[in-house]
Amino acid sequence: MKYKIYYQEDSKVYKKIVECEDINSLKLPTNVLKIKKQDKLFENRRQTFRLKEIYQIFYELNMMLDSNLDLITSLEILKNSRKNKKSKDFLQELLNSVKKAKGLDFDDKKFKLDSVVKSFLIIVNKRGNLVVSIKALSKLLNYQLQVKNSLKKAFSYPLVLVATLFISLVSIFYFVLPSFESLIKSNAIQTNNATILLYMIKDFFEKYFFFFFSFLIFFFLIVVFLYKLNSKFRYIYEKILLTKIPFLSKILLYFELYKVFIILNILQKENYEFFDTLSSLNYLIKNKYLLDKIALIETLIKSGKSITYAFEATKLFDDFVLNLIQTGEKSNSLMLVTFEIEKVYKIGFENRVKLLSYWVQPIVFLMIMGLILWIIYAIFVPMWSMSDMIKF
Repeated sequence: MKYKIYYQEDSKVYKKIVECEDINSLKLPTNVLKIKKQDKLFENRRQTFRLKEIYQIFYELNMMLDSNLDLITSLEILKNSRKNKKSKDFLQELLNSVKKAKGLDFDDKKFKLDSVVKSFLIIVNKRGNLVVSIKALSKLLNYQLQVKNSLKKAFSYPLVLVATLFISLVSIFYFVLPSFESLIKSNAIQTNNATILLYMIKDFFEKYFFFFFSFLIFFFLIVVFLYKLNSKFRYIYEKILLTKIPFLSKILLYFELYKVFIILNILQKENYEFFDTLSSLNYLIKNKYLLDKIALIETLIKSGKSITYAFEATKLFDDFVLNLIQTGEKSNSLMLVTFEIEKVYKIGFENRVKLLSYWVQPIVFLMIMGLILWIIYAIFVPMWSMSDMIKF
């Protein structure tokens, strides 16, 4: 519990914040004016870490452990070298956990960071080999950072174009068209079908935009609510995302499978058995539909089926990947094969993202050009024809 203490010293009023279970156990300053319990809203506010921040922490920790420093010393050095309070608090939390023989752990009610970190630390504490596991976590965070940056790079410009198109539409319907409306409706100029259609759409948006926008927000909130509280709905939603949406589903599936094989390869490289790596995926993968398929693979392998048969039964993998798995199983070189499969999904994911980015740009450009031509034909052509009539 946190308390704010106001006290007087040398005719001046000071305040300080203390944290304790019982305020009576503290040695308080003299001349205390008042003690105020901190608002729970601020007390329970989690400190948020960006992916890059948390990667830097575990990357440095991995470097220190590789230099044969023990874990406690490494954490203390890291904590003392940090300037911002957030990182110091997080490292102190890890340090306290290690000193209490609880392994590497932190309270996720205090700190908000990528879910893979908490999940991986569960594996770390079960596995016992902290040096190997922290190296694996550092590599995994690095991969995630690379993928995140590649997605930003691929979609930043197309998103700017889409935003430009949206702003153009709003500007045209709410600023450009109203300035010509009185002239158009006065029958002073002869309108064409494009003009009539344009103002029909404008009137529709003016009348129903609020209801349409409210419906979208309501629908979005319902989906978010059901996704968080209903596991069956979440399963169906994630299945649709991965299997039913043309082109986009393939990108999402390749991304998820790329992530799966990154994790498999990192763990195998750090001497995890293949079946143990599959079990570890339950902590590191959040997609319910994909987890269901991984559980099916585990069940089939436990029942004595071949690895190839188990992967084929999921119906997620194409013939090329299944042939690679079969080759690795028969030649007892699954680690080598899974690295090749990771490359397959990495290349497939990157190519499809590039293809989507490549097509989004010209499509949005064409839409903007079409909108401009429509405005010219609907507004300016009738006005030009009116000016020609005035001349004659």
